[in-house]
Amino acid sequence: MLAGARGLGKSSALRELRTAYRGRTPVALIDGEEARFDRPPPGRPPASWSPAYEALSAIAEQLGEPVDGAGRITFPRLACGLLAVAAGGWGDRGLTRICAEAERVLLLSDTGGWLAGRWVGKTVARLVSSMSDQGPVVEAIIETALEAFSEGMSSSHRRLRRGAVWYRDHPNAAGNPKLGLVLLSRHFRAGGDARTHAEHHLVRALLADLDDAYAGVVPRTQRAGRPVILLDNVQEAAGRRLLESVLRDRTDGRAGQVAFFAGLRGQGHPALRNAARRTLPEATRTSGWAPGGTPSSHALLVTLPPLSPDDTRHVIEAACDAGQSIPPQLPPGIHRLTGGNPLGTALMAEAARRHLPRGLTAPADLLLADATGSPTYRLLLDRLLPDEDHLDELAVLAIAHDHDSAVALAESQFPADFGESGVRALEDRLTAEGHAPTSDHFVSDPFLRTLLLLRLRHGRDAHRDPDHVAWRDAHRALSAHYGSARPLHRAHHELALGNPDFAIAHLHDTHHSMEPGEWLAALAFIASAPHHTPHDDRATIALDHTDAAHRHVRRLLHTAWHAADPLTPPAPEATAGWPSRLSAGGA
Repeated sequence: MLAGARGLGKSSALRELRTAYRGRTPVALIDGEEARFDRPPPGRPPASWSPAYEALSAIAEQLGEPVDGAGRITFPRLACGLLAVAAGGWGDRGLTRICAEAERVLLLSDTGGWLAGRWVGKTVARLVSSMSDQGPVVEAIIETALEAFSEGMSSSHRRLRRGAVWYRDHPNAAGNPKLGLVLLSRHFRAGGDARTHAEHHLVRALLADLDDAYAGVVPRTQRAGRPVILLDNVQEAAGRRLLESVLRDRTDGRAGQVAFFAGLRGQGHPALRNAARRTLPEATRTSGWAPGGTPSSHALLVTLPPLSPDDTRHVIEAACDAGQSIPPQLPPGIHRLTGGNPLGTALMAEAARRHLPRGLTAPADLLLADATGSPTYRLLLDRLLPDEDHLDELAVLAIAHDHDSAVALAESQFPADFGESGVRALEDRLTAEGHAPTSDHFVSDPFLRTLLLLRLRHGRDAHRDPDHVAWRDAHRALSAHYGSARPLHRAHHELALGNPDFAIAHLHDTHHSMEPGEWLAALAFIASAPHHTPHDDRATIALDHTDAAHRHVRRLLHTAWHAADPLTPPAPEATAGWPSRLSAGGA
């Protein structure tokens, strides 16, 4: 299971897997965030539909696509179960919808060909004719279906007959397939835990059909590999229900034939608390992974590595026009900015393609350049945090270091009704997106934090808030919040305001009283302050040889500040004198 935030390549990896397997072995890919899993189709009662129902239908339809060298897989057990559940919503006698739903389900048990429409049409007509104006629908539909399957002479009817028999083993069915299907439908309509129980049996029906396909008339040796199911955004209900059922079965010893791959938004989920964790390089070697006794221990969470500097250069070269001159400092500058984030790299490469001919060669310039009507950084935020209604608030909180400082910001900068509850809501959103706050940063991901700080600096676009009022108010609030109790944090925010004197004095005064490593860590923390002034004179000050007070500390601080800025690749001449400036740091 590929785990992580947006933009790291999980969805791309799953699509590549589908492409690699398609035509060679049965494969299906669903995305839990697709709109079709949000709500029932028009006219379908919610009591007879769920995201898991729709996911199982979609997966079976894809797995049933023809594969070279082997027959089409059919799903008679699943079809019988889905038909029983769908019949629970046919009380309104909406015949057009009922016919479409029944046809979709029944076709899961057909191998294709010109006869498919004939037997399906006849069976659907028989089901519809069994629906009286009064009396229970589900029992009548199931009874008529079982009769049709028993009397029909086609191979599809024979498969459905065998599929229905499978439900005689349903709990409390007492060996009666009709009762088993009625109970399945009843549990599904009940909702809650009863529906979860019913969905689990539908998942088992799908897997039993796949097991049968690999051990039935077509020998397994004629099927290349195992069936593959790919679940993107598995944290959503459509994929999560399937995954939980599969993990439960594997805990009970039902391994099955299917290979499951999934993409998980974030770094974990309550249903996966005991999952093993590996990096991709570790997972490609012997991982030493042995599942335990809990369902989630049968899942392996894998994090994808970021793009390398060479990867970044290749992406930029591929995006730009042939013969277009790419400044040599741009690829490393973009890699430094994005940290190897694939989505960020791709969109920055596209910005380079569009704007290099205009002379925009720095990452900061490309982020502020227009991209389809808004700055590139706004496009990136829309992709990394889609549908976020509180981007302005999140941009302010991006300068916070922890929960307490975020609450202090909220109380000073936002309306009274936002408060700590609003901060916690954004913490939860960030955690769900894979950016859980850390002890040092409210927004843990450096690339996302940089984009949010650009929004804070410029407002909703590059032309609003030209005086950076929001920026100044936020940093002043935190500088006052920390005061003399935490001088490092105060120095950090004063530096972000363009006021280096407090930081210089503090570093000078503590140079001989602190351990070297501790002092350097303090320097690095202060110098990580974001920069916002229109005129960047940090490199000039780093090279300054005047007799200003504490000039060595001043030069060292500005050198470190310049070097730490992800938006501005450091000038070589400004960083060349690091050793001498460090040795003279207390002067």
